[in-house]
Order: sequence, then structure tokens, then C-alpha cells
Amino acid sequence: MDFKVTDIYRFWWPVLVRMPDPDHAGSIIEQKFEALFEALNDDRAAELDEAFEALETDKQRKAHQHDVIRTVMKDWRGVLTEDDSKQPFSSDVLDLCLKQNWFRIGVYEAYAQAMRAEAAGEGPTVKN
Repeated sequence: MDFKVTDIYRFWWPVLVRMPDPDHAGSIIEQKFEALFEALNDDRAAELDEAFEALETDKQRKAHQHDVIRTVMKDWRGVLTEDDSKQPFSSDVLDLCLKQNWFRIGVYEAYAQAMRAEAAGEGPTVKN
């Protein structure tokens, strides 16, 4: 596959969310969906890292982390409502999801994995 130079690079990536099982005490369930991420270039990523380092309180850091997810996550698929219909992506629903620690962890891990250019669940791979 030829390398393509683009100003904005978006890609779908699997997200694994591990959360407490509501039916079995002490157990974890895994739920999956795909996120459409927009890659940050090195300059923008460095700006966000510097801004994070300058923050003084946990509340500020948490708000910053939410802003990073809002910046890189553009859409999703495989997300359902409580009645099992498709949940459209919106900033309001994303904000609701961001209130759950396990959602944030899953999204951060997925984005970091993608930025390291590792195949989901594997080490680095190369396809021609």
C-alpha cells in the first residue's frame, strides 16, 4: 500500500471497555465498539501534553483529558441505547459516556495503541 500524505487523518479503531458486571459481583464484562479517531500531529500533541503538565488540580487534569477525547473522537459505530437501537454519536452523548471511568480508559488505550501503530490486540504489523 502506498503512503498517502494528508493534512487530516481519520481512521476507525476498536475500543474495548472493561466494566463491572451488573449481574455478577466481583466480575468484569467487556463491551466493544469502534471509534473514528482523528490523529493529532506531533505539534498539537505536544501542546496538549504541555497544557496537561501545567495543570495543578485533579479536577483540571480530568477536564483536560475529557477535552482530548472530544478532540480526537469524531464518531462511533457499534454503540447502542438501553433499548438496543443504534446510538447516534453526539457531543451530549459523548459527555455522558465521559462520566464513566471505564469508558475513558478504553478510549485512551485504543487511541494510544493506534498512535503506536500496533494492530488491535497484537504487536506491530506491516501490510503491503
